Amino acid sequence: MSVVAVIPARMGSKRLPAKVLADVQGDPLVAHVWRNVKACDQIDRVLVATDSDDVANTMAPLGAEVVRSRNLHRTGSDRVAEAVSELDADIVLNIQADNAFLDQHILEAVIACFADPSVQVVTPICSFPDHLEPSDPSKVKAAIGVGGNALYFSRAPVPHGGPWWLHVGIYGFRPSVLQQFYGWSRGAIESREDLEQLRFIENGVAIQTVQVAYSGVGIDTPSDIARLSSRPPSSVDSRNQRF
Repeated sequence: MSVVAVIPARMGSKRLPAKVLADVQGDPLVAHVWRNVKACDQIDRVLVATDSDDVANTMAPLGAEVVRSRNLHRTGSDRVAEAVSELDADIVLNIQADNAFLDQHILEAVIACFADPSVQVVTPICSFPDHLEPSDPSKVKAAIGVGGNALYFSRAPVPHGGPWWLHVGIYGFRPSVLQQFYGWSRGAIESREDLEQLRFIENGVAIQTVQVAYSGVGIDTPSDIARLSSRPPSSVDSRNQRF
């Protein structure tokens, strides 16, 4: 099973512009992500997809395979779909460029779900950490049904009253369904929540979730950058499970 991982890296983040090049322990944030993805033995090829000269000029000298993409993409998954449109792969991973100290066990857990031929889209979730605030719209919550398929993702605390699952910013796709996603227009719910994964749900495609341990890797605010810069990379518990 061939696996291609793509790190979509744009400079125009709404909540924290240029965060992909933010300095974290002496290296740009996206470089930490790229190195951790490269360390996963189950991934055959790692691409950095960007519309930015600054990102390309930063990552290419490090040895990264950089793919230039158009600058009109509204979501990372659209950028990933363009980057792999002419590649041969069995599985495509979209790894958000703010997953600073991503552990390879999370990647392995996502890839393992595709042993089931019925699975088309996979994303990891974890128990909502006590120190985070469920009402924080930057922390995306997932509602999960019987069997582990996602029912909904929201920036609001759903379901009402909890318990809450925190979405981890990684997706795995079969290439065919990713290209379908690329051809669909953004729906009303996706646009309202500003969450790309809802495009699959709006179009009737099941998203399988896999439970992983909290890694604390999401970067959404300047305080997240400061927190990561002040501590060593954290290891992640490898006890991941598909529902």
